[in-house]
Amino acid sequence: MKKLTMLVVLLAMSLMLAACGSHKNELDIGHGLIQKGDCVGADSYLTDTIANPDDIMDLAYAYFLKGKCAEKAGDAAMAYENYYAAKIVSCYAVANDTHVNMNTYGRSEYCQKIIPEMLEKLAPDAGDVKAITAKVDGVLHARYLERFAKGN
Repeated sequence: MKKLTMLVVLLAMSLMLAACGSHKNELDIGHGLIQKGDCVGADSYLTDTIANPDDIMDLAYAYFLKGKCAEKAGDAAMAYENYYAAKIVSCYAVANDTHVNMNTYGRSEYCQKIIPEMLEKLAPDAGDVKAITAKVDGVLHARYLERFAKGN
């Protein structure tokens, strides 16, 4: 009886651990689809992440992945828009990070070097980059006010 009880307990624990490990959020699912080459399928998951991110870096990464997909599809303007949003959000995260660590330095690299280089490369084909940046700045500013300035 003791062995049977122990077996049941071990089985229950392994099922609980499996359930914990299998929990994926929208960003995880979108990222997985992109790794499989399915940007179209990933779009709704990335859009959902942008609408309701778990944290600020999820927001930045969702924009970054949308930029990658747009670039892959040959849509320079949409790629520029999403990369620019990823840059603004990641720079904000770096500037307001209270626990500086290796992740902060990695984010800083994206903010200050990697994404700006991507934007520079896309700019000639993106069209009116001033209009794109103004649009993104307006969306992000409104989002900031909606979430933080109202005390939500």
